[in-house]
Amino acid sequence: MYQKVIVLIAVIFAVSGCKDRDEIYANPPQELLQHVETLLPAAENYVRGNEAEALEKGMPLDANQLRIASRVGLKSPEKVRVYYVDKLPFPDDPDLAALAKKYGYSSPLTGAYTYGYGLWIKRSEKDNQELLAHELIHVRQAEQMGVREQTKQYLLQLFIYGYRDAPMELEAYREASQYL
Repeated sequence: MYQKVIVLIAVIFAVSGCKDRDEIYANPPQELLQHVETLLPAAENYVRGNEAEALEKGMPLDANQLRIASRVGLKSPEKVRVYYVDKLPFPDDPDLAALAKKYGYSSPLTGAYTYGYGLWIKRSEKDNQELLAHELIHVRQAEQMGVREQTKQYLLQLFIYGYRDAPMELEAYREASQYL
């Protein structure tokens, strides 16, 4: 099924002459929507599990981090926990793992991930305030959409745009430095 979706997206680009990914995102093919719905339970479970671990083991935002969170526009910055780790999590689910590898979600250069109110940040990136702001923007997105819908939209964006060009990622990259 995974390969079928990839082929479908490639065919849409080739046959329709449509290179506007925004158009496809606004009206995704039914097969892609069905594939995302199939992946969504495992993806949501992955997000919720990593959020729970970060909330349990992480630290509340300090005064400077709370200032950044306030500038970002979080409704509930007191709920955020930062979990500093040596290694970021990677999905056990084979479909999610394949998706992460294929679309560049997983890279040794990645410094952090956000799961709801749980931030996983590599210890080596602990003082990277721009990275923190980037991740807090993802928290804001989750507050605005809800974690389930954010996860669904993130999957759609990975398929249509890839990780680096996903609108949620671009928003976070574009805005992060404004909140320091």
